[in-house]
Amino acid sequence: MNIATRSLLTAAFFAAIACAILATPQNQNPALGLAAKAQNAQVGNAAITDGATIYSGDYLSTGQNGSLLIRIGALSLELQAFSSMHIYSAPYGAIAELDSGSIVYTTPGTLQNVVIVADDVRVTPTISTADMGRVTLNDPCNMTVYSQRGEANVQVGSDSHFVEEGKAYRVRAENEISYRKYLSPDATDYHDYHEHKPCAPMEMAHGHAPVAAGQNRFLLVSAIGTGVITVFGIYKAFESPDRP
Repeated sequence: MNIATRSLLTAAFFAAIACAILATPQNQNPALGLAAKAQNAQVGNAAITDGATIYSGDYLSTGQNGSLLIRIGALSLELQAFSSMHIYSAPYGAIAELDSGSIVYTTPGTLQNVVIVADDVRVTPTISTADMGRVTLNDPCNMTVYSQRGEANVQVGSDSHFVEEGKAYRVRAENEISYRKYLSPDATDYHDYHEHKPCAPMEMAHGHAPVAAGQNRFLLVSAIGTGVITVFGIYKAFESPDRP
């Protein structure tokens, strides 16, 4: 084999490797946490398994009888059955944008925290105590926020309300949101990539005239029936591997 032929073969070999690398999907987003327990759950269109890495910007979903427990440092998030969300890294911990279904959160009572966004509603557990609660997106304009332990601040536009321990509130969004592109709700250009469709005030939705803003966004519902949150595998996730 002469030198010219060898050079051509070498060039072809490295070109083939380069093409293979370019053709392999590469996740350029930073790692955020891990899937501590997964059952009938997906990341994007692929099944996710126990121990898989969760990246900032991932789209996560669960199917029938599904559940996905995510650990981010001392934070835990569980996406319950028939639910979906986008999750992003944040300086304080994580921000989860709930697209459908329910998410359960537990926070450690330190500066590490999570914000849950659904349409234009933001739910922020207090950082002074260890918190546990659930956010459920009932429909595009309504959600239920239940605080089993600790408190959570719920913000809708310029209105806000604290959900006290052991209570649940039905929360009415100002706007239903449709997306052209998903990105973190904390991003400076977040509002450039979606449209707003105003939700009718809660009273108008029930056939009555609306009342002043701030008085019709938060409706206390009985905590009876919300049930004690039993989080799939959440306590097992905190146990030591050596613990029986």
